[in-house]
Amino acid sequence: MKYVEAAKEISARLRGEPDDLAAAAAMHLACEAWKILAGSDIAWDRFGLELLDLRARLYSDHREVVVQAEAPIRDDAETRLAVTGMVELLARYHERCAVDERFELARRLSHDAGAQQLRRAAAALG
Repeated sequence: MKYVEAAKEISARLRGEPDDLAAAAAMHLACEAWKILAGSDIAWDRFGLELLDLRARLYSDHREVVVQAEAPIRDDAETRLAVTGMVELLARYHERCAVDERFELARRLSHDAGAQQLRRAAAALG
C-alpha cells in the first residue's frame, strides 16, 4: 500500500471510536515519514522532535506496531496533507483520552500534553 493511502486509512479509523491500535499505527506512520523526509526541510526536524518525545512517553508499549506501507516517496503537498491530517486526528484521540475519567489524573494530563505536542508537530508542517 502506498504511504498516503495508508495514512488516509489510519485517519479514517481515528475518526471512529477511540482505537489504541489505530493511534499506535498513526504514530508509526508519522515517525516513518519523519525518518525518510527529515533533512529535506527543517519543518520535518521540528515535527520529529515533538513525535519522538511523545512516542517515548505514550507509545513505549506499542513499539511492535508496524504498518505495511511503502515509505513516502517525496516531500510534496499530498504527503504533507496526509501526515498533518493524520496527526491532527491523533491529537483529537489524545484529547478524548485526556477527559476520559477511566484514566488516572496523571495519565489524562499526559494525554493532554500529547495532544498539544501533536498540534505543534502538525503546525510545523503546515
